[in-house]
Amino acid sequence: MAHQHRTRHGKQQSQAPPPPPSYLRILFPRNIQQREPVPQLLNHPHPDLDAEAYHFLAFLVRDFIQTWYTSFSSDPQFVATIVNVVIHIARELERRSLEIDWVGLMLQDVPEVLRRHYTDYRQAAQKLDTAYAPNQTIESIFHGLQPHFALRDGEESEKEYLRQLADELLKILLPESEYQSDCVRWLVREILACLVLRSVVEILTEPDMINYIVNTLLVDFGPTEEEYEVKLQKAAEEIAKSNNYHSKFLSALRPRSTVRGKLVHRSSTPNIKSTDDMVDMLQEAQASALETPQHPSEQPRGLSKPERNDKLLSHRITGEQNSQTSRRVPESANHIPRTDIPSVLAPSPNNKNRIAQAEKSTFDHNSVGPNNGKPTPLSATQTHPQGAAEVVEQIRSNAVWAVTVAPKDFIINILIPFWAAMIVLTNFLLTLPKKVTQTSQSIAWIYAELDAPEHTDLETGIFKLVKEIFYLEERNQVVWRQWEIMGWPLIRTLGGGAIDRLLAHGVYWIFAEPRLVTYIQAGRRALWPGPDASPPRPRGVHEMEKARKEAEKRILRTIPAPLRDLFFGDDGMHHLVAAQEALEPFQNKICNKHLMYIALDLLLSKVVPEIYLATHP
Repeated sequence: MAHQHRTRHGKQQSQAPPPPPSYLRILFPRNIQQREPVPQLLNHPHPDLDAEAYHFLAFLVRDFIQTWYTSFSSDPQFVATIVNVVIHIARELERRSLEIDWVGLMLQDVPEVLRRHYTDYRQAAQKLDTAYAPNQTIESIFHGLQPHFALRDGEESEKEYLRQLADELLKILLPESEYQSDCVRWLVREILACLVLRSVVEILTEPDMINYIVNTLLVDFGPTEEEYEVKLQKAAEEIAKSNNYHSKFLSALRPRSTVRGKLVHRSSTPNIKSTDDMVDMLQEAQASALETPQHPSEQPRGLSKPERNDKLLSHRITGEQNSQTSRRVPESANHIPRTDIPSVLAPSPNNKNRIAQAEKSTFDHNSVGPNNGKPTPLSATQTHPQGAAEVVEQIRSNAVWAVTVAPKDFIINILIPFWAAMIVLTNFLLTLPKKVTQTSQSIAWIYAELDAPEHTDLETGIFKLVKEIFYLEERNQVVWRQWEIMGWPLIRTLGGGAIDRLLAHGVYWIFAEPRLVTYIQAGRRALWPGPDASPPRPRGVHEMEKARKEAEKRILRTIPAPLRDLFFGDDGMHHLVAAQEALEPFQNKICNKHLMYIALDLLLSKVVPEIYLATHP
């Protein structure tokens, strides 16, 4: 009986509900004590999304509210009020988000904002320390290209902008009864503007955080090609050997301007050698002495190489000579067959005698004939001893016609690759009907299952952005022009509707619940990376540099190898320079703030357009 009682008691303990998570105890202490259900965050039930969002909200409350509120009060009612306000705002935002054209926002507006950021940053870098912008910093030049009220006068204007923005949001999203309470409105506005929004902007605009986000989003693109990784490592070591690798490497590229001791250039051309190679070539050329050509009589005598008769060779190539019997020995004395020309026959006394006999019977160098001292050419009607004629024919073939004779490994070099290519082509043609059937079925599924978006040509913004990021047109203008003029228009004509539907479906996939949970988790881990959910510690310069280099390599891994070699060339240093150019516009915090506030304005203009209607009637 005691054993059975202990067993039942053990089962009862094992079946006891697990304790609630710590983040729920921060947000809903009263609900946990009274064992009441926690209210859902959104209008529709999304358990995983609610849990992750509450987790993120609990850390915000702990670090930005409880740190100062608990110093003078222990009443949990204030925190509960703040949480209820956040829940109400979240539900209202969910309702409004269902009416937003996310496809147009993500595929047209966002790529254009990013493209303008790249363009303006590079223009500011080019104008730095020039007559166009004397005594200015890159931040001031960039602000002139993208002026924004939040960054007009530094920190004070930034706080004022966020206060006005938070006040307008609360006025629209909160019920009128709660907004009329001055105490609640003021506290929530200050918390939302100065503690939450500004802290998030400060963290997300750090260059190191941008590199961390890139590494997080591209975490699946790890090292896969060992040879390519070795090439990048060697290129990085070669660049690191120089004290100022930008000045040495990029000096061989297009015009550039100085940005805080670094050189910012327009692009890196793959077919230009690095400066180190060019310096070595110049030093070698300067060290070498010009040699005086030797007189023909001073040249060492040995086996002389027969000269090629270009006229006769052109007849052979163009087919003007109909048969081998119509060939003639060149009339120049330099082309007279000599015994010092290598023969296909093994050297032997008999062969030498036969060659001498053939020369003697063919030409008489001591007599003067009708050609005024010139050797008499060999005529097709002349008779020779049978053995000597064979030797002369072999010598003449080697001396005169060797340049046009087909290679001996013709079968290995031409026939085998040709038939291999024919086999591959045949297999492709045999499988082509099956592939066409599968493609047609996929296209039919796309048109049947996916709705047609409101916009067309959705890929245009992405192409422009990628073109600006990697300077594709300047790196390989011929290929890019052919792609723009012929390649993509042809693809667009054949399957433009299917492409638009797939891109729209990709946007919906990005905003699905599992992906939103992943994004919130990545943000929470970025802001509180410690095992105890502590704020991030300051990272050293070495750690930040390591994260940046890893982000550059991950960017290169996302690009297919044929496209990398086509636009960046075979040199690994040019690949690294392309990745550095892609990340360079995000390595300045002030410029990143311009991008952040412009993106925030764009998002709020879609979600809460009343703000701009009220501000700009």
